[in-house]
Amino acid sequence: MERSNIVKWLFLGLAIFMFIQFGKPLLFGDAAEQLQPLDVNDSTAPAERAPAEACVITGDRFKAELSTRGGSLRHLWMTDPKYTIGNGEPTPMNLVTTSLESRMPLRTDLRLPGGDAQQVPFDDLDWKLSAQDGKSCTFTYTDEATRLTKVVAATGRPFELTLQMTVENLGQEPRKHRLAVEQTAWRTQKDTEGSLGLISEWVTETVAATDQTTERQMPDAFEPDDFKDPEFTPERWRRTPGAARFVAVSSSYFTKVALPIEGPAAPAAETQIEEVWDTSRFAQKSSDPTFGHIYRARLAYPEHELAPGGSVTYKVLSFTGPKERDLLAAVGHGASEVINLGWFSPIAKLLVSYLYVLYRAVGSWGWAICLLTITVRILLFPLSIQQIKSAAAMRKLKPEMDEINARYKDDPTQRGLAMQELWRKNKVANPVVGCFPMLLQMPVWFALYTALQTAVELYHTPFGPVIPDLSAPGKYYIIPIILGASSFIQQKLMPPQGDPAQQKMMLYLMPGIFTAMMLFLPAGLGVYMLTNTWLGIGQQVLVERYLKAKDERSGGIEVREVASAEPQSATKKTQGDDKSAPALGKGKARVRG
Repeated sequence: MERSNIVKWLFLGLAIFMFIQFGKPLLFGDAAEQLQPLDVNDSTAPAERAPAEACVITGDRFKAELSTRGGSLRHLWMTDPKYTIGNGEPTPMNLVTTSLESRMPLRTDLRLPGGDAQQVPFDDLDWKLSAQDGKSCTFTYTDEATRLTKVVAATGRPFELTLQMTVENLGQEPRKHRLAVEQTAWRTQKDTEGSLGLISEWVTETVAATDQTTERQMPDAFEPDDFKDPEFTPERWRRTPGAARFVAVSSSYFTKVALPIEGPAAPAAETQIEEVWDTSRFAQKSSDPTFGHIYRARLAYPEHELAPGGSVTYKVLSFTGPKERDLLAAVGHGASEVINLGWFSPIAKLLVSYLYVLYRAVGSWGWAICLLTITVRILLFPLSIQQIKSAAAMRKLKPEMDEINARYKDDPTQRGLAMQELWRKNKVANPVVGCFPMLLQMPVWFALYTALQTAVELYHTPFGPVIPDLSAPGKYYIIPIILGASSFIQQKLMPPQGDPAQQKMMLYLMPGIFTAMMLFLPAGLGVYMLTNTWLGIGQQVLVERYLKAKDERSGGIEVREVASAEPQSATKKTQGDDKSAPALGKGKARVRG
């Protein structure tokens, strides 16, 4: 296609794009975005409310505050020094991010979706704070037909609370209820956006684990049309098949988990993610700077009918805190599954377990990452040794390869055949085949990347004077600069491949890419990549020295004249094209291993 035609089509495509992006809205206005069939303001509360009272629980590594409005959690501060926010005077991080009464963590709904003979008139009840001792809060609610007792208490273990609910029917006729215990979080779209490979620490998902499966959901699973799917209940909650083991709302480093402990029947695991934006001012949610999502996960017990004078008790365990592996393992019920390690989770779990062993041995997460990298490099050495051998042999054959490139610069087919013949004669693996060991290592690299990217143990953890936080980009960009320089040295040591333009691109582009990546990635990953690069340089130098000494002992590569002509398929080049350079014919310098 002529260049003028290419330019014409490029301008036409650009004009169409600009019209769709800017012209169409100006002519026709923005189309109103389809809304979810949900109502965020669906609170059912009495018209006249009693004044709210607060109850504080001080537990192991946390402090929680609950309110008589709904008897739900209003604040949960982590008291560890590393879990703080602010630069001047750091304050404890609060893991409760919602503010609507009907969307608070540990809220307890009792009303059925519909029908008569309901046990309670409202879900957002005004409870009475009957007792508190700093370790537990006892809330009660009583009317002519019902007595409710809700006790929230610290278990003595880090970040754990138990919630016990007793429902009594004081009426003269049977009454029904359906208990639902919920965990929630609110995040704006801006909070969850990452940048150039750096995953935002506030990327959030819902997790529903049952005895059949574990489902993770992001906001794209709750588009308006998705609520028509059979997985959704009439209340528009997404139900995971099976009996619930736990439900959770999790970000990269922190989680809120609810686990069923006691009840008349096993609950279901349900999730819902609500889109929230100012629809009165913005036709498109992306135009609202405060657009965000409310992430909800709940244990929904089956409908239960109480006879007059009857009662039933439910018990739920809550964990609201950092996703530290040992703490989640202590919670049980498979709660460690809230740590999302991606496709290669079996490898990532093994690497993280080993990282813990190294940390206990050296007492530093930074040095533990270095030792982990050394171990992984040693284990993968058998896969990379053949690649290094091939690279060393390529370096020795560079003069012959340069000659072939020059002779057949206008004939890619003949150049490829000549290269293959050169490699075959010297028993050098095809560079494409040499990539397979690297491909086999990719699952380990991805698993290690995911493990370090989601390790809360690295959160606000320093390593040396220039790395104040292993979970954030390093200070003064020292790691990216050193990594770029190290990558440049590594490329210089590699045997040149391809034409000079490709060689220059690899020499400068790869270090530039690594440097740019590390400007935004967590420093913990930088420690791994830097250690891995230095190990790669040392490994390549040592192996090449060994091969060179071995080659000197065996006599090396001999270059001599051969009189025999090559097969016709390998010498298809007319003598009239270049009589001074016959195509691998008589008198051509051949290489023999």
